[in-house]
Amino acid sequence: MKLTVEKIDAKDLQFADKTYFENEVLYVSKEDILAFAKDEFCFETLKIDIARPGESVRIINVVDVVQPRCKVSGSTDFPGVLSEECEIAGNGVARAVTGVGITLCQNNTYWSRKWGSYDMSGECAAINPYAKMPQLVIEPMGVEDVDFRDYREGIRRIGYKVSVMLAKATLVEKPEKACVLDNETQYPDLPSIAYSYQIYSKQYDTQNYREPMVYGNAIPDSLPLIMQPTEVIDGAISLCGGFRCVTTYEIMNHPIIWELMERHGKDLNFAGVLITVTSVEATHRALCAKMAASLLKNVLHADGLIVTKGVGGASTLCVGAIASEAEKLGIRSVPIIQILNGKSNLDVECLISESNVDSIVCSGTYYHNFTLPAVDTLLGGPEDALYLSGDDGVIGGHKIATGDPAKGVVRSTYMKQVGLMSQIGYSYGKAFDY
Repeated sequence: MKLTVEKIDAKDLQFADKTYFENEVLYVSKEDILAFAKDEFCFETLKIDIARPGESVRIINVVDVVQPRCKVSGSTDFPGVLSEECEIAGNGVARAVTGVGITLCQNNTYWSRKWGSYDMSGECAAINPYAKMPQLVIEPMGVEDVDFRDYREGIRRIGYKVSVMLAKATLVEKPEKACVLDNETQYPDLPSIAYSYQIYSKQYDTQNYREPMVYGNAIPDSLPLIMQPTEVIDGAISLCGGFRCVTTYEIMNHPIIWELMERHGKDLNFAGVLITVTSVEATHRALCAKMAASLLKNVLHADGLIVTKGVGGASTLCVGAIASEAEKLGIRSVPIIQILNGKSNLDVECLISESNVDSIVCSGTYYHNFTLPAVDTLLGGPEDALYLSGDDGVIGGHKIATGDPAKGVVRSTYMKQVGLMSQIGYSYGKAFDY
């Protein structure tokens, strides 16, 4: 497929009576955003703020960060989520706004350990891509006894509708850059590299909730799927749930896919993308690994493979199994993983024991601990909200949180901080083993 991504940079976000783009400033009307909320029966109120780099601001209860994006031609915006028709994404022209983001907060205690947070200043902000750009912070409050499924999916729709609205506001200006992602022509004389992308699945699902994230559909027990690289960049995979070290922003700017596309036809042949999910049963894991390797060898004709994981130990086992089966078929494979134990090291915690997988990249540890200072402003929750670190949870039927006052000094981890760690490489951090 061929996708052109037009890019235009916004230097600032400001509130105004209408939504428009002028002199590199994106002006946002709160009333335009509130109009979207009228279609969501599960929202009682909608709080909207702007946070800027360097401000003493902490944003909590973060479930996603979204880039302003819209389609200029080709498929629809976020097919399967903002439209009932599931058109195949990845073709035509899209407009992307750089320099600003949309942060979505979930002010609800269900599944609180999957929330994220981040500060706009301080130690962590220095290595956080989201803290380096103005953020439109949207915090919907659900009606009493709202079903968390409706609430979560309503938050996603609000965020994506605002994303499209802000991007469309910039169409009055010519793009500063147009990136053409095109893998329609294959180059058999170059090394053929494939990418196996493990997305979130059913591993942590409870109350019969399956995250509908592939064209608005859940695929918890899916066997490996072949997807065009441009589909991923163009909104085919859309998050709907708690933060798990990945955001919609980074999926649509997927560093591995972007680099492979840019190098396609130059020093490598980008064979394609394989989508997998975490298998929590050993038999399913073995089947998926063998099927993945077969597709990589016999359909994508890959010489080499990059494999990334979702979250958790089972996710790492799946990545190791796919890499091992691919190696058996002569495909050199490199998994990119994260370490689950902050008190250990790669040597004993990589969880990949297959002897033929001899090249592994570690992008950090989820549970590296640090302390953050108090802040002047708290967004994403009430002033007296509690901060839930990776060691905290909820009690009393998910209604009572435990933790430190979120506005004060807090203990946190890499996994808790949105923007510090990314399974797909959208972060500034590096792993060092001392």
